[in-house]
Amino acid sequence: MTNQSDEPFTHEIVKPVALNLPVYWIIHDAKEQQHAVPRHWHEELELNLTVSGQLTDFLIDGQVFDTQTGDVLVINSGSVHAIPIQKIGNEALTLFFNNEFLRTALPNISELVFATHPNAISQVESTELVDYLYAMHYTVRHDPTNYLRITRLAYDILDELVMHFSNHDFGVNPHLIQAKDEKLYKILWYIKTNVHHGLTVSAIAAHFEVSTSYLSRYFKMKLQMTPLEYLQAIRLNKAYQYLMNTNKSISWISDMTGFGDVKSFERLFKTTYGLSPKKYRQQFTN
Repeated sequence: MTNQSDEPFTHEIVKPVALNLPVYWIIHDAKEQQHAVPRHWHEELELNLTVSGQLTDFLIDGQVFDTQTGDVLVINSGSVHAIPIQKIGNEALTLFFNNEFLRTALPNISELVFATHPNAISQVESTELVDYLYAMHYTVRHDPTNYLRITRLAYDILDELVMHFSNHDFGVNPHLIQAKDEKLYKILWYIKTNVHHGLTVSAIAAHFEVSTSYLSRYFKMKLQMTPLEYLQAIRLNKAYQYLMNTNKSISWISDMTGFGDVKSFERLFKTTYGLSPKKYRQQFTN
């Protein structure tokens, strides 16, 4: 499997116009090189449809998935996932559900866990889910201001997930559903919300009243990476968003993402992306 820590990545969440839509999305165009997304997590429920071609080595909570055209992968809230660089010619849709929408539509959402690979459970029952996702892909690509249709499709997709691919459906093999790890979720949430404070591995361990060696073993077991590697990945993820989507200075970005100093930020960024933050911004925003 490719070493993702040495590769560049793009993970831009595109929110359609300033409307409170139930979903937002990214279309990964088949004509463009798809960069890697290192191991990360977020609160939003995420669905990935392989529109055409195939995706390889898609990592979700330690499990590796290879997809074909029409395959769907579901990333539950808090699940750690990563995608290595993909070849040109593969098109995919990434769909994120708005948390407020989910809590309103499903008051018990915190108790639900969805199957990671619905197609593997039932090709028949996953047909409607796939069809709705293809309809969503067509709509957001060709008619992105059709908010009524986008909203209706979001409800249809969510209904299919709950009815056929959640832990409330007794027909689903429990071994095919990722179980939520509340302890890990709390640690990752703490890191995400405090990363800009210059957080250290020692401070994380102290907050959860464990030793740094225990925390390191726990991360290795759960995420196949060290706490420091995860902390750096989160910081780089946030730094990348600031770098590519704002005009903020390099020093401001370094401060806001919790790096000790600008040189440390620039060194780690260049190790990961192959260019300094300044040169990367110049090259990819022009």
